[in-house]
Amino acid sequence: MDRAIDVETILRLLPHGVLVVADDWRVTYANPEASRILGDGGTTLWERCPELEHTAFASGLRYAMSDHTELLTESALPSVGWCQLRARPMPLGGLLISIRQVHAHTMEAGQAKQALLMGEIGDALTREESLPAALRRCAEAIVRNLGAALARIWIARDRDELELCAQAGIERNDDSQRRLRVGLIEERSPEGDKIAAIAEDGSPFLTNDVATDPTFKGSWTRRERIVAFSGYPLRIEDRVVGVMAMYSRQPIDHDLLNSLPSIVDALALGIERKGADAGRRRAEDSLRTQAGNLEVLHELGNQLAAELDPGALHQQVIDAATRLANADLGGFFYSVSMKVSDMRYVLNGEPREAFAFPRIGTLLSPTLSGHRVRIDDVAADPTFASLPGSLGSLLAVPVVGRNGRVVGGLLFGSTRRAAFGEGTERLITNVAATAAIAMDNARLFEEAHALIAELEKSNRELDQFAYVASHDLKAPLRGIANLAQWIEEDIGDKMSGETREHLRLLQGRVSRLENLIGGILAYSRATRNRGDQGPIDVAVLAAETWELISPPETASLVISKPLPTAVGSRTQLQQVLMNLIGNALKYNPNRELRIEVGVRPAAEKFPYEFFVRDDGIGIAPEFHDKIWGLFQTLERRDKLESTGIGLSIVRKIVEAQGGRAWVESGINLGATFLFTWPTDPDGDLTHG
Repeated sequence: MDRAIDVETILRLLPHGVLVVADDWRVTYANPEASRILGDGGTTLWERCPELEHTAFASGLRYAMSDHTELLTESALPSVGWCQLRARPMPLGGLLISIRQVHAHTMEAGQAKQALLMGEIGDALTREESLPAALRRCAEAIVRNLGAALARIWIARDRDELELCAQAGIERNDDSQRRLRVGLIEERSPEGDKIAAIAEDGSPFLTNDVATDPTFKGSWTRRERIVAFSGYPLRIEDRVVGVMAMYSRQPIDHDLLNSLPSIVDALALGIERKGADAGRRRAEDSLRTQAGNLEVLHELGNQLAAELDPGALHQQVIDAATRLANADLGGFFYSVSMKVSDMRYVLNGEPREAFAFPRIGTLLSPTLSGHRVRIDDVAADPTFASLPGSLGSLLAVPVVGRNGRVVGGLLFGSTRRAAFGEGTERLITNVAATAAIAMDNARLFEEAHALIAELEKSNRELDQFAYVASHDLKAPLRGIANLAQWIEEDIGDKMSGETREHLRLLQGRVSRLENLIGGILAYSRATRNRGDQGPIDVAVLAAETWELISPPETASLVISKPLPTAVGSRTQLQQVLMNLIGNALKYNPNRELRIEVGVRPAAEKFPYEFFVRDDGIGIAPEFHDKIWGLFQTLERRDKLESTGIGLSIVRKIVEAQGGRAWVESGINLGATFLFTWPTDPDGDLTHG
């Protein structure tokens, strides 16, 4: 009992605070000095001293509690001043904590060094553009300010690999520690395994007895008289972003141990921020690159849409594609036969002799078979040893047409190794697809141009044939007509009635045949005379057509309502009106007839339907389609002379304009012939 009283007395008299904290942070004992520094109100440590949460002590104490690790650290308590705290894990859980107030004269030198070091680390991480340069300055500052023999910093490239990014102090060129696999024991030094283990466990490792520690078996530590080692994971929350290791020729004292957590935290934050900055810059660069690529692709698309000359098209494609691939040279290879020996090509950025065959035949053969080829190191690939020696990498992409047939290949070279990545390959593949479409369009244009030229030649020959045939057929008809007239003049008074009727029938048949030949010639030329294109005043044209026909006095023309301004060939529209008005007059002879020309709204691609309407005998519905055929009439030719071609000419002309023609009629209900024709959307309606 007396002995227990003596221990209590001793604890009360100690100049520094002592307290015992359970694993749930309940304070189970505190001497008076501890109560003075941390307070005595509350059950847990954090309740007794709430301001403890806002100091470096908080993270250190939680770290010591969770990892059962001894802690020595310093920080400032606002209500007390600068304090030094030591925490040791208890055998049955919890911590034994001692805390004392540190006066200025005992901490001045250590604080000055730490402040100087933290300032240099902050400056390096702020000013340097690249992470390796910043960490190299940080390592140099650690060596200079903490008296370390060697400082090394690894960064986590991914979750299972560390890369040595910076070192300062002793020159060590140990390649086995430049890249370390985390969580994988490899055939490397135990020292490297320890660094990887620090990253994997997220726990620091410190020793002041390097000579006897099995981790350090290398002769270099003995040669350099290394005594102490400290390795810390660089953590951001639960992520390890790197490892900092420091080798020293002096033991690590409490002051140095106290400064290391702050240094480690600063390095971790710097790596995280630099990584975020680098990621942002990469994203910005990627966006700029993509914007530039989109601009080039947009420009190329516009050029290809307007370009139908194959030679110019090939050059535009390879110029744009070489820019997109960031290549030193590019070639667009194409051939009708798709044989390497029959290749033609256009180039960008390289003399033509650099692509002499068979030097690139080995590369083009698989490409022209539909395969992409990417070579990151030309010198290391014996297959392509014959290619120009300055090339470091190559990319070849096939150009595949709509029908799946390879129509060419795009080839790119760079003096840099591994210059073409998967992204570039995908981009050039898209360009190749665009080029294939443009080549198909150019080919189709050439074929269409050739067909049009052939058709125009055929039409000219047909016109010539029709003219000659018409002339040659009409010549004997005119002879027969003249002969019949002479016979009538010579023996007219001696002919019987039957003979006279036969002679009249002969003359009628000759006239009908001559009109038929003229109608066929007019039909063959109906849609080819389109030279007089322009706006057409339909009301004026209808009136002129009426005068040309010279209608009988029993017929009248009415141009109803305002008419739109038509566009197209005035001659062809006049042919349409003349045939429709002429038909109305022809099939309604010797009677009062009213003919109306007008328009009504349409529900088709043209806004108006033109019509020619009469109040004559009408047409039975079963003949509404028949009348549009060639040589079709509803009256016997002996009764009414007609070639049966007029309405066929009307439909042919209208359909050539993209419109249609039809009839609405019934027996004794008159007939309305309708057709659609292009009109000027901005033109004014004209009045008859």
